[in-house]
Amino acid sequence: MEKRKRLLLLHRVLRGRRKVLQRILTLDPQLDNLLHSPFHELMIHYQLPKSFAITLSQELQDETHLTSLEQDMKTYCTLTCFDEAYPAALRHIPDPPIVLYAAGNIDILDRMPAISVVGTRQPTKAAAEKVAHFLDPLAAAGWTIVSGMAKGIDSMAHHSAIRGNGNTIAVLGGGLRQVYPRSNQELFDKLAVRQLVLSEYFPDQPPRQYHFPERNRIISGLGFCTLVVEAKKHSGTMHTVMHALEQGRDVFAIPGDPLEDRTAGCHQMISEGAGIIFEPGQLIDEWEHNKSKWIHFI
Repeated sequence: MEKRKRLLLLHRVLRGRRKVLQRILTLDPQLDNLLHSPFHELMIHYQLPKSFAITLSQELQDETHLTSLEQDMKTYCTLTCFDEAYPAALRHIPDPPIVLYAAGNIDILDRMPAISVVGTRQPTKAAAEKVAHFLDPLAAAGWTIVSGMAKGIDSMAHHSAIRGNGNTIAVLGGGLRQVYPRSNQELFDKLAVRQLVLSEYFPDQPPRQYHFPERNRIISGLGFCTLVVEAKKHSGTMHTVMHALEQGRDVFAIPGDPLEDRTAGCHQMISEGAGIIFEPGQLIDEWEHNKSKWIHFI
């Protein structure tokens, strides 16, 4: 079995336990000891507790995992850290995803510029107009809009890209067969055909609450900057902003009504140094200013 397939199998068996997966890869980059070693050798090779090594050995030998993996590899595109096609923008971020499953047009990953767009799931009445004002011109200019397919701002961002015949990437907090929220099934179906949907979870893995902060690092990592449309203070959007800053990406926020709780997070970000944005042309100028550095970076 080729090493990328061994990695996909291990990823599935571990159910996304990235720290364990990273440690095993560090100790055994080719995963040569993975499939045919008894549990006590797995303990030694990978520094695992006995009970965990026993379970891992049993799971790796379970043919149902391999059968499901082979079916998923026929259904979806798989990207691993071993592959040349792995997204260049993600290779250099802290804690990059080791495995990605993709549905749709994988070529979109190479289309620049890409901007990450995030915000509240409960937007104001003005949010749709804000999204159209900022993102419709970018989509029409061929930009790629990256978001998380959640309710609210995320969904608006994807629809803006579709409306402008642009490109969009949705990064999910669960597997590709576990669409969440269910109300976005129709949107998912559109993106999975003409656009691109990504997940670092295997296709049948259900979304968990902690998955969404995890996937936010992928959303921010794929864009040259992050745009916050609307956000409350202490919201989940702040996780994406923190990831963006950790990754060396610029953050921009749209100002709003000072009396509106759902834009208070944007004002907080601006007061702490985020760029304040009034026109899409500012983002275009920002890309032109950083384009050579970004292309060299990736």
